[in-house]
Amino acid sequence: MRTIQIALFSLLVMGGLVSCNQSAVDPLEAESEAFSKNIDDIKSYATTKGLSLSTTASGLHYVITAPASATAKQPVIGEEIEFTYVQYILQSPTSGTGVVTDKVVDTTYATKSVYYPFVDNSLLSGLQEGILLMREGASATLLMPARLAYGSQGSVSGTIPANTPVRFDVKLKRSRSEDQQISEYITRTNLGTPEVTSSGLRFIRTSSPTSTTYAPGATLAVRYNGRLLRSVAAFDSTSGTTTRDFTLGNSSIIKGFEEGLAKLKVGEKATLIFPSSLGYGAAGRAANGVYVIPPGAPLRFDVEVVSVR
Repeated sequence: MRTIQIALFSLLVMGGLVSCNQSAVDPLEAESEAFSKNIDDIKSYATTKGLSLSTTASGLHYVITAPASATAKQPVIGEEIEFTYVQYILQSPTSGTGVVTDKVVDTTYATKSVYYPFVDNSLLSGLQEGILLMREGASATLLMPARLAYGSQGSVSGTIPANTPVRFDVKLKRSRSEDQQISEYITRTNLGTPEVTSSGLRFIRTSSPTSTTYAPGATLAVRYNGRLLRSVAAFDSTSGTTTRDFTLGNSSIIKGFEEGLAKLKVGEKATLIFPSSLGYGAAGRAANGVYVIPPGAPLRFDVEVVSVR
């Protein structure tokens, strides 16, 4: 894969939206010939469909079919984007007098939103380029040659053949910053009003404290469950009544988790929500070639301090 895949979006991998290795295995001349034919097919298809397209230097052909307000927000790399789409392949005529037709290959997210961490170069290059041309609330039709889509390899699922131009009908609903994601999540999950620290940690105490406190250097036995804001499954947790030891102040714990633990007393529980600057940052966290935590992802931890020594 050209980039490490995001486990959270395995369905997108199967559907083919996530970018795969697009380097041509054919000679350059053959790739150039395929690109030229793709462009001819796109132009012929657009004429048949009555589409008035704009073209970028890369070869992406597009039309904004439902414009947004000129002041509407444009998507930002590193944010979370919410969008819907329908995907087609363009099919060349079987005879010289035929017309280029389309075939629907993916309606999974025609009405149901995709919530995607907009990591640079993680989507098909043509889809990323097209989304960046949009604003929140806009709809667009994107026509792209195989060079900007599935290349000479075709899609992982086998649905899109090699060297096939594709069409995406996309509606961009939102592009959310981390602060927006966190605020909307707290409202959506009815967590109440958090304490917000200067670092950006949202701290929500969920049980009454005891009188036992601790200082930097203390080793805490902790039960916890950590997850992404769009996921119900934990990416890391203790099991049942087991605990894990953490020593405060030795820089072995991500900042948001440590800051939250330092505010607790023995026997106390809390929910901690914090931005990626207090978590895994722009690098994310990967295991076996898969993102467990995407770059720029805010996190939630439910924690309980069981004992201290």
